[in-house]
Amino acid sequence: MDTADSTYQPPFWRRHRLALILAVSLVLCFLLRDRLSLGSASPNRLRFVHSFTTASEREIVDSVVVEFQTAHPGYEIDQIVFNSETYQTIGWRLQFQGERQSDIFFTWQGFKTKQAIDAGWALDLTPFLSPGTVDQFVPATVGRRDDRIYLLPQSVDLSNLIWYNRDWFASNHLAEPTSRADWLGLCQNIRSHGGLALVQGNRDFWPMGNLGAELVGKTIGLDRLDQFFWGRTPATAETLQGLQLFVDLAKSGSLDLPLLLEPGSIGALNDLDAKVLFIAGKAAQHPIGSWFTADLKDASTRGELRFTPGVFTVPANPGEKPARTAVITGYQVNSRTRHPKLAVEFLELLLSRKYQARFAELGNLSGRRDALEFTTDPIPRQLLGFLAQPAAMIPPPDTGYPPERAAIFYELCSRLLLGRLDVASAAAQWNQQQLQLARKEP
Repeated sequence: MDTADSTYQPPFWRRHRLALILAVSLVLCFLLRDRLSLGSASPNRLRFVHSFTTASEREIVDSVVVEFQTAHPGYEIDQIVFNSETYQTIGWRLQFQGERQSDIFFTWQGFKTKQAIDAGWALDLTPFLSPGTVDQFVPATVGRRDDRIYLLPQSVDLSNLIWYNRDWFASNHLAEPTSRADWLGLCQNIRSHGGLALVQGNRDFWPMGNLGAELVGKTIGLDRLDQFFWGRTPATAETLQGLQLFVDLAKSGSLDLPLLLEPGSIGALNDLDAKVLFIAGKAAQHPIGSWFTADLKDASTRGELRFTPGVFTVPANPGEKPARTAVITGYQVNSRTRHPKLAVEFLELLLSRKYQARFAELGNLSGRRDALEFTTDPIPRQLLGFLAQPAAMIPPPDTGYPPERAAIFYELCSRLLLGRLDVASAAAQWNQQQLQLARKEP
């Protein structure tokens, strides 16, 4: 996972101490409003709004700023820096208000990107890009609408990877599954021989909810998935058939184990609890995103990791569409900027091989095609190999869609895992709640 605050975090409305976070955010909103809206009188300044806060990240960004300013005498880059939580909830929207707005801004591809385009805040970058710039990136990571380009990628977090204990697999003569049916059979095999097949904590809903979105996306494709989440097409048992895996995992006991985890424990644990159990060697598999790389590295450094980890992507069933859930972070340019060409030149420098290689040293998975050359570490190289494979990119529901819609889907996934719904009932419940949302939304 990226070490930056700019990397994906579960949204504030699903975290602990909600009231405290909201109160702090409101105070920061008041304090920062003038900072965002009151600009310098100089026309030769570009405002870069982002959330890179660690010393290592700031050093890289500062180097980019110095190089850019040296190449463009008389122009300066003003950095406006937020922590990730404040930026997601308040700062992102505030930058489009006031007399002096951002010129370049950090964002998450999905609902916020769409909103910026629909509201006219985001500039079409196409006329200002240098020849060959777009070709430097994995196509699915570039933010497009029709023939226009609105976002260039900084990093990618693959949200659904299946981390596994290679030693456990080897000693039990197990192999990585090649289909979803194969994966379910593997889990049942592990459980029948007295092992915990798969551990995850879904108390906050998003870990398995993100996996659920990928399962549905593989079944129906990205376009239909988008229509589904916006309530434009009704859900059916067929639409949600990918979620049958959750029902089958729960029924087969693949998520629990006597004397270790009781049935239904997946709804009581959080993702950190599950991480600890997996690293301690208590489970054969742990589904979580690419950011888990940093946890494994830390555990290995401390001598806590006593097995060799492996990783594979969510297996597809025959005939399914290649798709994966990923958080893509990147940059857009404000349509009101005085200097669109210079803003794009700054982004091209920031996203160049020279600086993306430095971000890769911090654990960043770059969207650049040449990112494999940035590291010799086997696991990051394997993850970059996954990223390079052609597939539609599905945003996690809580970054791809309004929070209310994401919350409904996450809760449905949780109830399927806990045996409180079957797939047909989940479809009916989804459709009923879409009618309620339609009455509230403009």
